[in-house]
Amino acid sequence: MEKMNKKSLVSIASMLVSVSLLLSACGAGTASKSTTTAGQEASKGSGSAKQEAGKSSPGITDSEIIIGNWATQSGSAALYSAIAKGVDAYFQYVNEQGGVNGRKLKLVTYDEEYQPSRAVAVAKKLIEEDKVFAIVGNDCTSCNKAALPQIKKEGIPLVGPSTGADIFVNPVIPNVFGLLTNYGVEGRIFANYAVDQLKAKKIGIFYQNDDFGKSGYKGAIDELKKKGIEPVAEIPYNSTDVDFSSPALKMKEANPDVVLSFSITKPTAAYKKELHKVGVDVPFMVTSVGGADNNLFNLAGDAWKNVYSSSWTALAGTDDPKVKKYEEALGKYAKGVNPSGPALWGWAEAEVLVEGLRRSGNDLSRENFIKQLETLKDWNEGLAFNVTYSPDNHYGTTSVVIIKDENGKMAKASDVIKYEVSK
Repeated sequence: MEKMNKKSLVSIASMLVSVSLLLSACGAGTASKSTTTAGQEASKGSGSAKQEAGKSSPGITDSEIIIGNWATQSGSAALYSAIAKGVDAYFQYVNEQGGVNGRKLKLVTYDEEYQPSRAVAVAKKLIEEDKVFAIVGNDCTSCNKAALPQIKKEGIPLVGPSTGADIFVNPVIPNVFGLLTNYGVEGRIFANYAVDQLKAKKIGIFYQNDDFGKSGYKGAIDELKKKGIEPVAEIPYNSTDVDFSSPALKMKEANPDVVLSFSITKPTAAYKKELHKVGVDVPFMVTSVGGADNNLFNLAGDAWKNVYSSSWTALAGTDDPKVKKYEEALGKYAKGVNPSGPALWGWAEAEVLVEGLRRSGNDLSRENFIKQLETLKDWNEGLAFNVTYSPDNHYGTTSVVIIKDENGKMAKASDVIKYEVSK
């Protein structure tokens, strides 16, 4: 029995030695593999920044950049669905050219139904589930406002929200970049144009009773006060209103020389038709989001005359090479979409976002993207006028051209007007 135990011990010792040698061999193999991986990363040099950015930044992979959006696709504001189509058309155009620094752009968009509560849910989904890198071109002022706390908290870049409300640019929010001309600035430009160019002495104001409408309204009021003019009528409406006969009669009673309207597309058309019915056909100046769209000639019919609006971009239907490129691509990637108005805004907003991505190179961290956007100074390579950002200015553009109805379309009626915002 003792001899057998000794043999067993020898056998066990041999086995332990073998296992030890095997483990050493496996350990050496693992170390070798790890060293090889490190060597591969080292051999990439600065090029490894692309992979590192992809790992650390939501929405960035070696082959894609994922961007989020919401756009109203149903209800009274459904015309704004074309914003997302304009964004997507530009993304497809860029992808056809090879993408941005070797990556293709992917748009994830949802219908927020022009409802703030729905926009909050959509923003949460885009950020937490879709894990987009940035958000671009969202419509609806109140919807953007409702989602703003989450956007600020997450630090996700929001570029070119399709609103010019003051809350998004004044004061500066580090990760939010406005683009279309601020409604307050537009209201000031309208007030000056109505008095100085249209020679108005009595001005009536019609406005949507929310942050969007009040921004333009307050800007106009402030500028008129500088000129010693009090409006003869200040008439609010709600975005859900469908009957505008009473507001039209109130405006008629005020007997204005010019009507300023801070309203979205369908209510604008409905109100203009009611004004026409009661014989108020004085110059009608309406904000870009309510009037810079040739769809109004269909929506308002014969009433769409003596109308002025503004545009913060080059106009559709012109010989501008940038416009030609846009219209050709829109016809290819979004067939049947009207090239004026919302689709054009979406394209212009996407151009600014992509310029920021291009300037970011392979360092696609959100921090660097924000930093690169803030290098734009009077940038005119896209459709928008004089796009400018800095750490203390996220307005985007404070420039417009005044446009007027002419032969069934809105046509340029002024040179570019730039309003300098005091800091």
